[in-house]
Amino acid sequence: MKKDVLMFEDPEDLKIGLERTRKNILDLLKVKGMTISQIAEALDKDQSTIYRHIKKLEDAGFIEVKDEKKKHHIPEKIYGRTAEVFILAPEPMEDDKASALALKWKEDRIKICTSILDKIGFVCDNKEEVVSDLADLFSKVDEEVSVNIDRYVAELEDASFFSILQAKFLADILKICKDESLKEQLEELASRFEEVRNE
Repeated sequence: MKKDVLMFEDPEDLKIGLERTRKNILDLLKVKGMTISQIAEALDKDQSTIYRHIKKLEDAGFIEVKDEKKKHHIPEKIYGRTAEVFILAPEPMEDDKASALALKWKEDRIKICTSILDKIGFVCDNKEEVVSDLADLFSKVDEEVSVNIDRYVAELEDASFFSILQAKFLADILKICKDESLKEQLEELASRFEEVRNE
């Protein structure tokens, strides 16, 4: 049975899930289960390439065989996602420093966030520096929060992806509010944004 939410932290699994073709496959499988030939046709790629990507996604736990159908008397497996939503949360490496993959992943997410903030009226100069500093802050905050959420998410059968996301957001805020150095870092970052009202 497909779960609502599944969390991935291992850097090797993240590399598998974040690769462009495999990400496209996962996006296709959000809609419905598909065979290798259907995926190959939708992505305009040969079946042997898709098969290799499918195998990696299956081994990492992103997808599984859901059913089987026959095409011209030849059985074809139908693949589907193992969860509605995948949370990709890179685990920290030794010495409390996030791995290069984790930091890059966070920076990519934060770039999207700052673009959204910009459109809704929170503008900042020197975006590259702000993105890097925000990624650093979130790496410090996320470490403990993500581990704890991962530990209990399987027990929270009624929790939706959005309620888990809100709980994580609140836990991040509470952690920042209770740690003076994190609080100062966030306040300094907030001062770099200017609120521009749309008339």
